[in-house]
Amino acid sequence: MNNSNIITRLTISAWCLLGLKRGLNSYDYNYSKNKIYRNSLIGPFYIDKVGWRLVSSLAYINPATFLFVLYKEVYRLEVNLRGLEDEKKTDYYNEVM
Repeated sequence: MNNSNIITRLTISAWCLLGLKRGLNSYDYNYSKNKIYRNSLIGPFYIDKVGWRLVSSLAYINPATFLFVLYKEVYRLEVNLRGLEDEKKTDYYNEVM
C-alpha cells in the first residue's frame, strides 16, 4: 500500500468519526432540550443514540450531502475561532445539517 492510499483512508476515517461525534452532540442537545424524555424514568434510549450517530456518519460520508456538511463544519470552525459562545447554544449550531 502506498502512502497516498493510507492518507486517503485515514482522512475518510477521521471525517466519518467527526460525523459520529456530531451525531452524538446533536442527540445529546436535543435530549436535554426535550422535556418529555427528560422526565422519563428510564432516561435516553441507547439504541436511539447509536442510530443517530450512524445516520450522521452516513451523512458525512455520502457524496450527495458532503457539501452541506462541509458548509456546516466551516460555520462551526468560524464560531470556534471567533469565540462566539452564545452561538454554540443555538439549534442551528447543534444540528448535523
